[in-house]
Amino acid sequence: MKKHTRRVQFTGKSTFIVSLPKTWVVKQGIKPGSQVIVEERGDAILVKPMDLSTSRKDRLLTISLDKNTTLESATRMVIAAYIMGYDTIILKTSDYVNPLIRNTIRELIVNKLPGIEITGEDEKEIKLQVLLNTMNIPILDILKRLTKVVYSVIQDACMVLNGTGGIPAEEVVKEDDSVDRVYFYTIRALNMAAEGSIDTDEVYDAKVLLTYRSLSKLLERIGDHGVNIAKNAPILSSYKNLVEEVSELCTSALKIYLKAINAFFEFNYRTIDEVDREIRELRRREESVLGKYINILNPRELIPLLSLLESTRRIAEYSRDIAELAIDINVYKSMRKLDEKSASTDNITPITHSTL
Repeated sequence: MKKHTRRVQFTGKSTFIVSLPKTWVVKQGIKPGSQVIVEERGDAILVKPMDLSTSRKDRLLTISLDKNTTLESATRMVIAAYIMGYDTIILKTSDYVNPLIRNTIRELIVNKLPGIEITGEDEKEIKLQVLLNTMNIPILDILKRLTKVVYSVIQDACMVLNGTGGIPAEEVVKEDDSVDRVYFYTIRALNMAAEGSIDTDEVYDAKVLLTYRSLSKLLERIGDHGVNIAKNAPILSSYKNLVEEVSELCTSALKIYLKAINAFFEFNYRTIDEVDREIRELRRREESVLGKYINILNPRELIPLLSLLESTRRIAEYSRDIAELAIDINVYKSMRKLDEKSASTDNITPITHSTL
């Protein structure tokens, strides 16, 4: 990233002028009279050609494979290219593409990467094309979609525990792919927003995008723990009372999750204290359940119980982290408002509960 220093000039009665770097102007094909978009991003501004608001150059990445490339490595590279905003991804080898890698990539794009298709394929390469348009979708809508998918996974996992709804555990385990699909799509959208490639009415600055990135990762982890609950629940199904008690813990964790999510999107910084109290109570109940059954279960059954208890606790603790993000973004937005007010009145007002 190149940095340029420019002197601000003043003309007329109210116009400030800053010159653009010539190398950037030539590269973008800007001519005298061309229009550019100027976006305010907190303490910074972003300048981009007008045509980027309606179109975007296709970004291509070629990934070279060799005989030492593992399935995991190939998968990671494709996922990384996808979330970093590449539109065309080509996997190429000088010999031939290993059938295991070929089939793994096919499964990957079907199950975990939305909007991507194989548009070209031969023995030496696979060409992937992202066909999904991310440019006009509001970031908050994508995040809310992710929160709903994760909520559904936890709710289904709790239903597997208590036996209601007739939901097979293996079907809930499959929902891990649904979480990953929305998660990877969300990260792709956030990265594109960071580079100014998303055209919406709302402008996202770096601090807000970092907060959204943290939220997305927490949601993905919570979804993983929901899937883990579904995996381990059938192993203890013969212990009716135990499963019922763990199911109640799961339901409590789900309520904490929902409370934290509402706090985030409603900018309610006061929720964190309530969530903290409920987590302490959840831990107390967890210890009570473990103490009651630790000498009854054999080691093969005790391990799944520990895993179940840990997952319910992790869901609640990650939810607390989400509630803390509500404080972070609330304080930041309040500071922004105060900065804007100060800029217009030259008066500085301290942050109080009334301004949050």
